[in-house]
Amino acid sequence: MELFTYAFVANIFLTFIDATIGYLAAPALAALMGSGEEGSEEGSEGPVGGIRRLLSFVVALYMFFNCLAYFDRIGWLLYFTTAVLAVDITAQLVIFRKMTRSRGR
Repeated sequence: MELFTYAFVANIFLTFIDATIGYLAAPALAALMGSGEEGSEEGSEGPVGGIRRLLSFVVALYMFFNCLAYFDRIGWLLYFTTAVLAVDITAQLVIFRKMTRSRGR
């Protein structure tokens, strides 16, 4: 297997990690935006549900570009997708850590 294949497989796992962190960090991200955790209407999920729905769209985009880059052998796109995933995961972890640290004090 070549480096291209390893990057493709790594992106798949990074996408799963990103989706997991995003799902768990959604309440902290909603609090950062200044929204309450409860929905304003009865039966609605509120801002947390909105962030989680947006997350599914972002994950689909990551997987689309990952597959496009791999199967069409577009190296720069594959590595760019890897970089974007790494930055996204890092940003989510930093925001989640800051929000949970400020709640603990």
